[in-house]
Amino acid sequence: MARKTIISDFSALKGKVTFSEKTSSAKVSPKVTPATATPKPKDSNDSLKIGQSVVLMDSNLRGKIVGLGKTVRIELEDGLVIESAYGEFAVTDKAEIASLKETKVKAKKTIAASKQTTHTNPDGSLTIDLHIEAIPGGRNIPKGQQLQFQMEIFRKVIRENLSHKGMKITFIHGIGDGILKAAIRKELDEVLALRCSYSVGDPAVTVVTIR
Repeated sequence: MARKTIISDFSALKGKVTFSEKTSSAKVSPKVTPATATPKPKDSNDSLKIGQSVVLMDSNLRGKIVGLGKTVRIELEDGLVIESAYGEFAVTDKAEIASLKETKVKAKKTIAASKQTTHTNPDGSLTIDLHIEAIPGGRNIPKGQQLQFQMEIFRKVIRENLSHKGMKITFIHGIGDGILKAAIRKELDEVLALRCSYSVGDPAVTVVTIR
């Protein structure tokens, strides 16, 4: 029988024996981070629906919701569509709207713009500031639709005061690039020539007289 040698001093093997370390063949799956959904705007309301009636918080402009997304698209009563941030308007129900219509008193000199942009002079004439920043809700109007919005205010003021013959209405449009002034005077020349006349003096204003 072969004689077995028992090694008790392992230091003697130093440098003579090489130990190999097994490498684990197990595959490590990469850590997958689940995709997070884009959060809804903080002020959004899940109960909002297309078709709901709303009123803008900083003005008396009313309309209905026609689109929901990062912003809310609102069609105003005059047909103009604007974009509003969540929280800048309040939902109104049909009963409230009906009540407001029933209790609304029609003044002889009504205008579409808010009191904040309108001034009644001692002589009974009106002064209307059509600067977009002076019109309540004007900051919600996209730049490409601001001229249309200003012209709608102009048309409503004229239309609602046509019965007041001799009334003078001063529209403040400023100088700027002259686009609003040109649009107003073109409307007066081509559409309202038989009902109104206007005088030119101060380049920042147009004074209209109801015939």
